[in-house]
Amino acid sequence: MNEIILGDGGMGSELRFRGIEVPSHVDDIWSALAITKAPEVIRKIHLDYIEAGSNYITINNYAVTQPILARNNISDQLEDLILKAVDIAKEAIKESGKNTLLAGSLAPLETSYRADLILPESEMVEYYSELASVLENEVDIIICETMSSSLEAKCALSSIQQSNAKIWVSWTLQGNRRNTLPSGENIKSAFLDLQELKADAFLINCCGANLAAEAIKTLSDLTKKPIGGYANAENIIAFSENFNINNQAEDDQRDSRMQINESDYANEVEKWIDLGATIIGGCCRTRPSYIRELNNLIKKRS
Repeated sequence: MNEIILGDGGMGSELRFRGIEVPSHVDDIWSALAITKAPEVIRKIHLDYIEAGSNYITINNYAVTQPILARNNISDQLEDLILKAVDIAKEAIKESGKNTLLAGSLAPLETSYRADLILPESEMVEYYSELASVLENEVDIIICETMSSSLEAKCALSSIQQSNAKIWVSWTLQGNRRNTLPSGENIKSAFLDLQELKADAFLINCCGANLAAEAIKTLSDLTKKPIGGYANAENIIAFSENFNINNQAEDDQRDSRMQINESDYANEVEKWIDLGATIIGGCCRTRPSYIRELNNLIKKRS
């Protein structure tokens, strides 16, 4: 049996659970605010994930992008905020005494899940290259995550082709449609569009936990490289068959979801593992308790 790598869970949602202000990701700077306002809470969240069993943790830089910071006129703080997020995570790893790996995020530059709002290709490449240059030599893994379209993924991935870090790409299935990105593209076509670019692993994230299995099965048929997923603490219970571009994927997911507990989430993840997933974790609203349950699952299967 292949070794399973366990990531962490949600950060923005976990900050909210712990009483920290996390503004809207649609029109504000989201969890980036906590880097300066609540660094100790971020450190404790990282530490809790490590103690729950995470083999890698992701720094809190998901919303630290040039367009998002510009909403509050702080885009000049981009590098400082990312490096502060790195330092906070490294402090947690040092305190844990474990050899936990560190991941950095290349996330949507603007509002997540909105393939219609992605920037022109040349701007995306420029911005992602700047973000990648700050992350380089600071993290072990760079994840192009929550990609809502092939073009968004291609621009993010192209910026880290020469990186010394492991290069992962992860698409989102946000919404209530099987195997479909917010752009309307299916996972197979999204994967094939990246074949000229290097990637060390392919993942699915930020979707209903029960949506990930079919996409992971698709990936398993397309590549021998590591595959996996990290989903939200919910299952989709009403599905749509409209496979055009979706500008309200987040609303559709909210209206179609049922929250699931740690045990139910682990049951979904076990299906991913049976389909070949070797990288697993959690996304929105998953907590350290969810990661602990996944760690127990891994131990049970070993």
